[in-house]
Amino acid sequence: MMIAPVIFALLLGVFIFVILPNAGIARRTLSVGIFLALITVVYVGASELLGRPKPFTLEWRDTAKAQVVGAVPVENQAIYIWLTTPDSTEPRFYVLPWSQQAAQQLQDAMGKAEADGTGVEMRMQTADAGLDTREPMFYARPQPALPVKDYQSGGRPLVYTQPGS
Repeated sequence: MMIAPVIFALLLGVFIFVILPNAGIARRTLSVGIFLALITVVYVGASELLGRPKPFTLEWRDTAKAQVVGAVPVENQAIYIWLTTPDSTEPRFYVLPWSQQAAQQLQDAMGKAEADGTGVEMRMQTADAGLDTREPMFYARPQPALPVKDYQSGGRPLVYTQPGS
């Protein structure tokens, strides 16, 4: 999985330190060939990454609170999750290391969310929280509040009349 970036770095090093300082016609031709090889390696490496889960430790976006679109816990291996963040509606694929506690929270939250007709959200542990795991990582989104009823508006109350009478 990491072979494409390593090859890219090695070829880029060869290109910069060996070929560019001495630019004869043969070396220029070789530099064009290496450049085309770099383009191919980058294209193949990038397409290899498509569809693969991103380790959550490498995430740089603000994902303090994200909606769980889907999740697949694989026991003793990993938890694979699809998340949408408040900034983007496009789901992203992540992998979390296996944790019995996180898997149980996910399963409980999914059951509660299905019963309540809501969704599941994920709260990421921040670095300043340290090892404090009292806050659940996965939880069912609360049901939205009912609209406020205004009985003091002075308007006519709604009266039900049976059809046909």
